[in-house]
Formats: sequence, C-alpha cells, structure tokens
Amino acid sequence: PLVAVGRKDITAHVNFTAMALAAQEAGLEVLGYTTQAHFLINCGLLPKMEQLPQVERATAAKLIMEHEMGELFKVLALGAGPAWEPMGFSRGDRSHRL
Repeated sequence: PLVAVGRKDITAHVNFTAMALAAQEAGLEVLGYTTQAHFLINCGLLPKMEQLPQVERATAAKLIMEHEMGELFKVLALGAGPAWEPMGFSRGDRSHRL
C-alpha cells in the first residue's frame, strides 16, 4: 500500500522512448508526449491560477516554470481503441522526439 501519499518524492528517471516502443509493441498508440508545463497549460491551468491567492499562485507556478518542474517532468499518454486527441497535447506535442 502507498504510505504518506503526497509527502514523499517518488521521482524517477524514465526512458519514455522505451516506454512508447513497448506500448506500441503491445498494441497501444502514443497519443502524446510533452512537458508538464505544456500539458498543464493545455489543460487550462493558467485561468485557474488567476483565481488563486498570490501565495498559492506562486506555488502552482513552480509546476510550469522551465527552471522548476515545467520542463523537467514529462507526460506520456497511451491509448487503444478509437483515435482521439487528449487536450493536454494540443500544443507542444513532442511525440516526434521519442
């Protein structure tokens, strides 16, 4: 079981190219690959941040800043079945880099 969820760093280095290839070999399709910043912005984070108090806005900004988590962390979406485009990859998709 997960213990102290949200209080531990579970960061890991991930070979997204290997993950994408393994997924494709298993019959899945790569729906998108991008930075955490692009993903969150595409999903509507900025308008939500505008409604936050300054302290919370600064904390949320770390999720999308290039020198913080925005560029370091990545998002990979995989799927099967009818093709669809997740909104988190509408801009800044880097699938071609896998």
